[in-house]
Parts: sequence; C-alpha cells; structure tokens
Amino acid sequence: MPNWQPTALIDALHGDSVTHVVYAFLHVCGPGQLPEDAPRCVGKADYQLATPAVDDSFNDAFARLKARAPHVKVVASVGGWGGSDPFFHIADDAAPRAAFAKSAADFLRAHPAFDGIDIDWEHPTSNGSANGVPLGSPADGQGYADLMAALRAAMNALTAETGHKYLLTAAINTEHVIVDKVNYRDAAKSMDFLFMMTYDFYGPWTKATGNHTAPFAHADGAQDGLDAAVKTMTAAGVPAGKLVAGVAMYGRGFTGVARPVDGRSFSGEPHAGSYPAPEGASDWRELAGRYVDRNGRGLHGYQVIFDPRTQAWNLYNARSQLFMGYDDPRAVIAKGRFARDAGLAGVFAWELSQDNGDILNAMNFGVGNLPLQP
Repeated sequence: MPNWQPTALIDALHGDSVTHVVYAFLHVCGPGQLPEDAPRCVGKADYQLATPAVDDSFNDAFARLKARAPHVKVVASVGGWGGSDPFFHIADDAAPRAAFAKSAADFLRAHPAFDGIDIDWEHPTSNGSANGVPLGSPADGQGYADLMAALRAAMNALTAETGHKYLLTAAINTEHVIVDKVNYRDAAKSMDFLFMMTYDFYGPWTKATGNHTAPFAHADGAQDGLDAAVKTMTAAGVPAGKLVAGVAMYGRGFTGVARPVDGRSFSGEPHAGSYPAPEGASDWRELAGRYVDRNGRGLHGYQVIFDPRTQAWNLYNARSQLFMGYDDPRAVIAKGRFARDAGLAGVFAWELSQDNGDILNAMNFGVGNLPLQP
C-alpha cells in the first residue's frame, strides 16, 4: 500500500482477502536522506525515521481495517528504490544501527496499528547511483545481517514491553549479483519473511526483451523467473517457509520488437525502445481495461500469447511491434500454486492501487483460498 495513494483503498479492501499489508514507504533522516524529506526531518537526529502526518492517517485506516479483520498484520516498509541511501550509512556501524533500530521501535510504539518493520534496501553493496551518488561497499553484505539482528533485538524488547509480537521482514532482489554478496543465512535467522521482488527482471534498463515477472526462467541457468529466485535464495541459506513469491500488478513493455521466427520465445529478442509511459510500465487496471478482455484475449490489435517455457502470458501488437510482459491472472494462479508446492510462505504484490481486483483474486485462488461470500 503506497502512502502516496489515498487511505480509501484500505477502507475499500476486504480484510479476508489478505493476511498482511506492507505500507510503503518510511524514510530515514540524516546521511543519505532525500532532499524532499528535509521538512519532515526538522528536529530529528541522524538515523531516525521521518514521520509525516500521512503515517498517522494510515495508522487510523489500518486500525479500521483490523477492526473488521483482526487477523491482518501491517508492516511499515523503510526505504524503497529512492529511499535506500541512508542504509549505506547505517548498516556497517553499530551506533547508527542502534539509533535506527530504536527509532523503528519508537515508530511502532507511536503507531499501534502496525505490527512490524520491513526493510526495502535497494541494494546492499551497490545503490546503482539511484539518486546520482554511488554508495555501497563489500562490508554491506555482513552489515545487512547485523542490521537485521539489531532490529530483531529492538522488536523483541518492544514485545517484552507491550506483549505484542512484532514482525521483521524485507523486500529483496533475488539475482546472484546481489544475493551472493549478502549474508542472508544469518540475516534470515532474525527475520519472519523475505518478500522476493520477482518482477522487474526486464525494463528500460535491459537490452533484451522479456516478461519482467515470469513464473519460470526463460532458459536453464537464467535468473529471470520465480523458480530461479527460490533456488538462489534457498541455496543462500534462507528457509523456503520464510520466502514470499512476488507478483506484479503492472506490466513492462518495449517497442520495436519483431515477431520471433520459428516459434521462438520473445525472451532475449532485441527491442528499439520502451513502452511510452513512465518506466515503460502500465498498470494491470489499464491493461485489463484496454487490451485484455474478460476471457484473457487481446483487444484492439493486441494478441495475448502464452510462452510455454516461462509459463507467462504476453501482449503483442504485430502492427506497432509493441510487446508487453505482465502477470496475467492465469500466471498469478500458477505462481500461487508454485508457492504452495514449494513450501513458500505465500505470495505478495506490488502494488494495490494498480489492480482492479483480478490479480488479488488470482493470488488467493492460486494458494488455495476459498472465494469470499457476499
């Protein structure tokens, strides 16, 4: 649940359709803080959380949700792609870790509708110059585990104070370039769930075309699928029962994509550019309204094409040579069944406002939940 969307989305959410809600995002004050967080950080010490008024509004909305669905747990996610830079100044030093962990506990104490903290650090050892400043070092790999241990200790101390059990989770990149540098084996001991961001495998930053959120990788040894992510994370020492499979409530597309010959997959094919929208993306709400009918067939010159290797559905317009990889509800059902069969904790999605209800329904159906009664 992004905090730049209205709280009305939470008020409209059927509580029995979810077990957890991840609130995105909290930001950190001090070194690495975003310029726009300056007003919220006035009077804050380094490594404390910024606490804008919107957090209080959502705390009230989550309290209303839990009044009608007491089983739902809510975790506050810290960081995100644009808000991760402070972690590079926190994780590798005990004093900043302790200050941040205390601030996280203080946030939970002041916002009782929340049940824990989620760390969305993108990404330990390298931030990809997300805000124009390169950050990261090899020490982050152990710092990540140390940060989780500090947060777990703070959560446990708060539990002793309040009697409420608090969750510690994280959103993670599952590609070897990150995973192989992070001590996930020790980090996972402090954590309840790890949300695998098994989406964005393809986008404007990649030269090749492909479905950005496929259930299965396009080739042996490839990393662009949920199945590969599970193998990577379990090999890194994370129990399958703590892993949550990622679902995308949006597609990513490319222009200038020729139809592959000889029945080959679109995966790996070249493209000329990105779908003409921010980050080359389109919400499922838009795709379902314009290009995919209620029976899963293409509209307005678009074909819905199934890739038997990746078990993904893709949109393709031969005239405009536009390709869109997305999580079709049928692929989401397959992900849910895969998660259940592999002993994973479940499935999660980015993000609620992008859905028209189809994807959340498919998530529930895939893991075996019964339809809700009117």
